[in-house]
Amino acid sequence: MINLILGQPGGGKSYEAVAFHVIPALVDGRKVITNLPLQVDVIEAFFPGAKALIDIRNPQLVDGVLVRPFSCVDHYGDTWRHPASGVGPLYVIDECHLAMPRTVVDRAQVPAQRLVEEWYSMHRHELADVLLITQSYGKVNKAVIDLVQVVYRCKKATAFGTSKRYIRKVQDGVRGEVVNTSIREYESKYFKFYRSHTKSSKAAEELTAGDIIPLWKRWPFKGAAICALLVICMSIYNLNREPKHSPPSAPKVVHQVQPVQESHSVAQLVKAPAVEAQPRGPEQKLHPFQGLEMHLMAVLKGKRRDSDQEYINGYVGLAQNGQVVRRVSFDDLRQAGYDIKYESPSVISMTYKGLDIGYIIADVPAISLAKNTNAVAKVP
Repeated sequence: MINLILGQPGGGKSYEAVAFHVIPALVDGRKVITNLPLQVDVIEAFFPGAKALIDIRNPQLVDGVLVRPFSCVDHYGDTWRHPASGVGPLYVIDECHLAMPRTVVDRAQVPAQRLVEEWYSMHRHELADVLLITQSYGKVNKAVIDLVQVVYRCKKATAFGTSKRYIRKVQDGVRGEVVNTSIREYESKYFKFYRSHTKSSKAAEELTAGDIIPLWKRWPFKGAAICALLVICMSIYNLNREPKHSPPSAPKVVHQVQPVQESHSVAQLVKAPAVEAQPRGPEQKLHPFQGLEMHLMAVLKGKRRDSDQEYINGYVGLAQNGQVVRRVSFDDLRQAGYDIKYESPSVISMTYKGLDIGYIIADVPAISLAKNTNAVAKVP
């Protein structure tokens, strides 16, 4: 696998490579071939046996020409294999754009670059992994960059007012999406394992970091935090205060409701005789349809779908001299003041304001038209 660490100068590229790639590989017993300025003796003191697994490559003068490490195919192809897992070495190449530039100025170096490109395309046959480190992937050989699988973008958190942390973003390839973002703190225990290429004084670093005020030190952030704290305290105070006043009010509400219900029930008992049927009108009728015969014409009893409440609907025929003159529904009768009670599919009972009207049965008289027909036939 070919991975890439990107970052500006002083952004934590070397720290990321040593702390999370070189040291873990040495702990696992894997050989590391690199041009990073590692402190081999210090690493050996903390991890015995690691010195034999470290191969540091430096620039060399060959026939008066400076040959950078990892710029030739001969700098690769190490035959070392892990005795247990069989994996090959880990190549960690710092400032890889110098060894594998995108544009080769000397045409004589083009064949050498082609061989390096071929090795990168076949590197998994040697079970080797490569970690490239550079400031910009646009400066690196395009054929090699196209093979990168994971990119680690490192940037010091100076803009947030601190130089003790750096931001790391994990990206799927050089043109893919960022899949993870984290803020990591520089741990001093790793500084002893390598030397940084940059030449900067501690005073300059403190001046740069102190020139920017962190977000949590600005007064809007502090004011918002104080307001949020006050709101939380007031909410807790109100929640604890309400239960102290609620118990005394509860029994008062109960005592006030009970007398009202009793007064209504008493009022209903007192007013009940006032709604009894009384003779009204010139004919002194006790109910609206007094004097008319009532016959049950239809009745329907059932339960409503939305509840278990029963309902009774139907029609009553009003007859005069044995002939039905009008059909009245149960709803009309109830609005007029009648109370209807279901007795059977052919019998209902009816009352009007306490007056028992009696049973209403399905006995609609059958009227014969034979007599009327004969009368019509005799007409000349």
